[in-house]
Amino acid sequence: MDDSGGFSSVAADFLENIADEYTNTPILLFSVRGPTPDINPESRKQAVSRDLHDAVSFSRLSPYCKLIVPTGLPRLSGSKASRFLNIVDEKPYHCSAVYAAALLSISLPFRMEPVGPTASSSYVSGAMDVNEVVQMLAGQARQNMVQILDVAMPAPSLSGKQNEMTLLENLLPLTPDVAENVEDLQAVEFMTVLGALSEGHRASVSQVRDLVHAAFQHIDTRPVFFHLAVSLCPLPIPLTFPSIFSNLVGQQGELVGSPISESSSRGSLDVHSIPMAARLRSSSAVLPLLQSRLRNLHGLGIQRGAPGAQLLRSWGFEKDELEEMGEMLSKMVVALDSHQISSDSD
Repeated sequence: MDDSGGFSSVAADFLENIADEYTNTPILLFSVRGPTPDINPESRKQAVSRDLHDAVSFSRLSPYCKLIVPTGLPRLSGSKASRFLNIVDEKPYHCSAVYAAALLSISLPFRMEPVGPTASSSYVSGAMDVNEVVQMLAGQARQNMVQILDVAMPAPSLSGKQNEMTLLENLLPLTPDVAENVEDLQAVEFMTVLGALSEGHRASVSQVRDLVHAAFQHIDTRPVFFHLAVSLCPLPIPLTFPSIFSNLVGQQGELVGSPISESSSRGSLDVHSIPMAARLRSSSAVLPLLQSRLRNLHGLGIQRGAPGAQLLRSWGFEKDELEEMGEMLSKMVVALDSHQISSDSD
């Protein structure tokens, strides 16, 4: 859902109706938004409004979900996640194409046909439904419902290092305000890999599983648990897809060391499909996002003399409702913070 502007209120009402109608159905919410528009540095009012909206929107949507995945960087262009893309934030559909590709990839296991425990498929592996993903990511000891979405678009080759980054190194966040280089011993990960390449050819499902599992053995801090879903089929690029690929991306999504063409952008006529990798991550690296939402809600809206108190009243929020939001955010922060302290002490 787009939770920006007035859409946030619509999304909250919609989710409330869904939760009431389907009481035993877990809800996985991707709250997606486009780039943050430039704000006049001298416009304190605009900054307060934006920060309060983000805090209130997150607080209103969270109670109706089992998992919530904030998605959308303030500036996708120039971010690490767009290393092999040529994004212009102001152009229509550039950012939405990336987020749509990421959501399509991470949700692929929900559409896979499950196979029996003794059966196998040469095309897909790792089918799961939403309830199983919720139990895996949020059903652990700390009950963390706020997930980080990482993506590798396109995913690098699995055969050694290409452009000095491996697949795990190339999975970078599309969730804003995420801490880097966090050693979280309680992390849990859910990963999908589509159409991975190895030595110039499409890697088999079993090859991908073996190579990814081997890669996890060579990182300093491994997740306490992770699930891997694999599809032999890459992500197809439809004709209407915007021209967002850099000139280091080949026809099958392979990454090359030198520019293929003089043009800085390549579209669907040049790139027919790409290997993709996406990951949902339950990690204390999401703490900065939660802390900023909590800090802005208290400092700008609840405390005596807060500059946004009148604005919140005009939005229809009373102080007791805002305090409930603050308590909910505080619990999320404490749950992750206490486990981070525990991990560090170990």
